[in-house]
Amino acid sequence: MTIHALIFDQSRALSAGLPEARAAIGKARLVWIDAEGRSPEVEELLRALQIHPLTIEDIFETGTTPKVEDFGHYLYIRAHGVAVPPEGPYHLRKEELDIVIGSGWVFTHHGAGTSACAEVREELQRLGRAVDGPRVAHLLLDRLVDDAIPAMDAIDDAAEELEKASVEVMPRRNMVAQVLALRGALHRFRRTAVHQREVLLRLARGEFAAIPKEQLPFFRDVYDHASRLADLADEARDLLGGVLEAHLSMVSNRLNEVTKVLTMTATVFLPISFIASVYGMNFEYMPELNWRWGYPAVLAAMALTAGGLLLWFRRRGWMD
Repeated sequence: MTIHALIFDQSRALSAGLPEARAAIGKARLVWIDAEGRSPEVEELLRALQIHPLTIEDIFETGTTPKVEDFGHYLYIRAHGVAVPPEGPYHLRKEELDIVIGSGWVFTHHGAGTSACAEVREELQRLGRAVDGPRVAHLLLDRLVDDAIPAMDAIDDAAEELEKASVEVMPRRNMVAQVLALRGALHRFRRTAVHQREVLLRLARGEFAAIPKEQLPFFRDVYDHASRLADLADEARDLLGGVLEAHLSMVSNRLNEVTKVLTMTATVFLPISFIASVYGMNFEYMPELNWRWGYPAVLAAMALTAGGLLLWFRRRGWMD
């Protein structure tokens, strides 16, 4: 369990422990408490801040969709980030970030994989800006959206690679599995992007009193970026659908080519087999059995029959 706290006083951002941060609430310009994981100290802090029990449950619950709720004396925002693990874009990792904005304080909660809070915290300490709760929320949401762009780029690159492979002469055996795996990752990404876009739209519209009007343009900018990500996810989904159709079409064409070759081969050998079977019957009185040139004549008849069929196939365009 890791807890980081910043106390903003005028133009300074000072690091502090949890007791100092709790004591500074209501005295400093802003107190930002960032918690990673769950502990009794964090739960006690949330109860001291008069956070609703349902909100506390939502904060520590994972695997849910982004949302925003206004409880009057605080605003609760649940947002999601997406990261590309070392395994690649087929195994995207979703990261949840909970933001609670109160009067003179901000509380955030996340898992070990979320780096947005640490990056924003370092930036504010380095610049020494005097910020408020909505501004911190904007910086965190903006960082989450920006961090999702490399994930979308990785999905695009993987989709383009699959698109090139789908039109190869020899289709990959695992192509369908790869496309379905990438579509599954893209579906999870899109579901997060769409829900998050709706949350950012509500924040950008100024539906909540906790967001000052002068900060709405910042949230509209984040909404524009999130909307673009959702559109890119829709485009990638359509592309993967086309890749799967192209692959299945190439497999079908390949099967048709193989079937055509086998059919023509069987057709050529059918009359040859008939001639051989006729002259292979064990009857004593058959014409040409005692003819000196019978064997070469039969072979020549077989060759002429096969050549005539192949010439006919070519003229019909069946060998193209």
